[in-house]
Amino acid sequence: MDTFKAIIILTMLLVLFPVLTSAQEKTVNNETESVSPHVNKILNGPINREGLEKMPYKTWFIPNFKTYLIDENSLKNIKKKKLKNLKILAFMGTWCHDSNREIPRLMRVCEYLEIEDQLELYAVDVDKSSIYGREKGFDIKKTPTIIFLQNGEEIGRILEEPETSFEQYLEELLK
Repeated sequence: MDTFKAIIILTMLLVLFPVLTSAQEKTVNNETESVSPHVNKILNGPINREGLEKMPYKTWFIPNFKTYLIDENSLKNIKKKKLKNLKILAFMGTWCHDSNREIPRLMRVCEYLEIEDQLELYAVDVDKSSIYGREKGFDIKKTPTIIFLQNGEEIGRILEEPETSFEQYLEELLK
């Protein structure tokens, strides 16, 4: 009977352990060594504003966020119902000058539109990979790569920087 109990307990552990460990929340704002010898520590994986407002990232994040002037005229034409099912995935590098300039601007626009919770930020290394692999399947070749999804379908993508502005891009995208 003891052997039977041991087998049951072992089976339960083998079934539950992977489920419990995969359900653990991924940490945010992980700082890691870069794969590049030319880059020191970087943020890697899911990130948020809090992580970008810490040293050394705040030296570029805060000025670029605070000084960006919103084009309110372009945004006034965007219907709230069009924003409801919008999700934005942004893959960036804290080592990348385009990301340093564009991601704070994107975040400012999302804040203005009150859709910050619909923006997912992922930091990648110079080889465009991250610790949790969220970039897989999105064909990330440049940073930043900003992907706009509506109801789970990709409806737009910006590579490095918008041709005009985020506001004008969103206005055209969400007509």
